[in-house]
Amino acid sequence: MKKNRRNEKIRNYIVRYFFIIVWVIIALLPIYSALMTSLTPFAKLGERMLYPEYFHWENYIEVATQTPLWEYLKASIIYALGTSFFTIIISILAAYALSRFQFRFKVAFMMVIVAIQVIPQIVIVTPLYGLSNSMGLYDTYLIVVLAMVASAIANPILLLKGFFDSISVTLEEAAAVDGCTRFQALVKIILPVSLPALTTAFALSFFSGWDAYLYPMILTSSPGKVSMTVGLSRMKDIVTPWNWIMAGTIIAIIPPILIYLIAQKYLVGGLTAGSDK
Repeated sequence: MKKNRRNEKIRNYIVRYFFIIVWVIIALLPIYSALMTSLTPFAKLGERMLYPEYFHWENYIEVATQTPLWEYLKASIIYALGTSFFTIIISILAAYALSRFQFRFKVAFMMVIVAIQVIPQIVIVTPLYGLSNSMGLYDTYLIVVLAMVASAIANPILLLKGFFDSISVTLEEAAAVDGCTRFQALVKIILPVSLPALTTAFALSFFSGWDAYLYPMILTSSPGKVSMTVGLSRMKDIVTPWNWIMAGTIIAIIPPILIYLIAQKYLVGGLTAGSDK
């Protein structure tokens, strides 16, 4: 009996890890293909690339020196960090108000927040283009950041509200007895406890800003204001330099990976915050 149970347990492990390995291979295959292409000379593109055969690091040097890659990278960093900063500040205040206060149209306001998520960016970008021109904000970092914040803010607000709901109000009442104002209680008591949710909201906002494509493409015209996603797409020509594009792609995915690795221990806890409420 024990032997049968042990054999069944071994079979379960084998089946489980088999599917995990297959899933990991499928998930990493595009990245592996991009890496192999980025290390291949242009004349050798299209040959078999199942294993590393060329290590043409010159592709990275050429794409960095012969294209505005660093300007694309700078713009993407500004959009990602700007989106994260403004989204976190607004989300904290909005989520705290929704969690702790009762006011008219509260349910309607939350329904509007949810509805924002289903509005395509293409619907917003045309009137936003005209508005940015009339306000003198066209071709600036600010208009892209504000547009990205408006598109990315719904999930962080709902995420933080769920986490704030799970924090007992007695903590703030005890802080009030000690002389703290409501804002001081939020900063000194609520936010430190909410670090997993805040980290998750920051990571989600960063990824949204880093992947910005439509808004930078429509609302900017200067090469220095173009994001990595738009810049790499503009490298296509009659003869597309796929080795350069893949080299730029590998460089572009490094910052989000680093953010994910830094925040990964908080992501699961943050994404499930308040799920028991």
